[in-house]
Amino acid sequence: MPALPSSTTWRITLRSAQMAYAALVASLVFVRELLRRRGSGSDAWWHALGRALTRLCTTLGATFIKVGQIASTRSDLLPVGLIDELSTLRDRVPPFPFAEVRRIVEEDFGRALEEMFADFDEAPVAAASVAQVHRAVLRSSGEVVAVKVRRPDILEKAKLDRSILLFVGRALERLIPSVKLMALEGALRAFCDAVAEQIHLTNEAHNNLRFTANFKDDPDILFPRIHPEACSDAVLTMSFIEGVHEDELEAQGVNVRALVATGMRCVCRMIFLHGFVHADLHPGNLRFLPPARLVLLDLGLIGQLTDEDRLMTARTLFALATGDGVTVARLFYDNAAHTATPDYAAYEREMVAFVDNVRRQGLAKLQVTAEIGRIFDILRRHRIQARSHMTMVNLAMMTAEGLGKRLAPELSLTDEALPYLAEALGLPAPRGAA
Repeated sequence: MPALPSSTTWRITLRSAQMAYAALVASLVFVRELLRRRGSGSDAWWHALGRALTRLCTTLGATFIKVGQIASTRSDLLPVGLIDELSTLRDRVPPFPFAEVRRIVEEDFGRALEEMFADFDEAPVAAASVAQVHRAVLRSSGEVVAVKVRRPDILEKAKLDRSILLFVGRALERLIPSVKLMALEGALRAFCDAVAEQIHLTNEAHNNLRFTANFKDDPDILFPRIHPEACSDAVLTMSFIEGVHEDELEAQGVNVRALVATGMRCVCRMIFLHGFVHADLHPGNLRFLPPARLVLLDLGLIGQLTDEDRLMTARTLFALATGDGVTVARLFYDNAAHTATPDYAAYEREMVAFVDNVRRQGLAKLQVTAEIGRIFDILRRHRIQARSHMTMVNLAMMTAEGLGKRLAPELSLTDEALPYLAEALGLPAPRGAA
């Protein structure tokens, strides 16, 4: 193996030292939190670890913040206490200088910034770990646009951090047998791959075009229009969408009930019909327009479901909604990424009892996302690792369900989802379905 260049060796050494210091601080946070939570039950350990990892990611910056945010979506892999703490991670990253924005744009397009844009706000409207967004006006058309510009150092940092993270994952798996059971290296590799998808803005442009094509027949589900002549791997130019805030919907003429139905329709079509799902859905990535239109933003992270995945998801949720616990148990087990279940009969009994309890509550009270979260708890107890697409499905449904509970709590996500489940399974539409 050829020797690494001295500059690369120095960067790895310096970054490793930074990580070691951050890990030491995080260890002290872990001990402090564990002592503070003494007597809080078995979940205290995971909450303390989550607090420590949150501090670690925040200290180490952009790549680690993004990895932590992605990890917080993987309830199929990680315990609830850990997820709860990691979900508090936010992009607390200062904007990079406008001089760098100008340099990146002009280098990528070989033209002066003023030749492309009649106006370009120097202060970003948003700054995150991967990129920041500026409001601008295209010179060619006069249209107000949002220009997303990638951080100048993120490619090198992500590559460097990936190498170190995978090395640490492999080392821990060799040293600690229980860590190997968690497939830590594989999980870290998946998180780093997801970060890599987001830092190449051409991926987001392609995702945008595909989502737009998937929903071209639905005038209420929209995506920012891409301006390909002003896009590159480091720059993404799209229509600027102000939207209406949630607390101003009715005052701005938005039909709230129709909007919630639009959100549920959007999520169900992504999951059960298209198999192409926005994997970073949260309220910050949604905008609302009258009369009941929904705009989805930040399309860099997506999940794709194969036909088999879509069918398995539809069967599982249909069985859950109709109270068939034996089928729910078998589907999760047969489609698991990994199983080490010591007693299948005990697992099946617990799953059947859980589904029976859900059924007794009635569909009107069914909270799909909460129930899927409880299913993951059962799977972990019986050492069954669910496939990652179920977490993505849960996140998408959580967004739709959250929107519904905030704006129109009388609507049922289950009632809205059942027609799509039935269509995916080739069954007659449930009685009363729209």
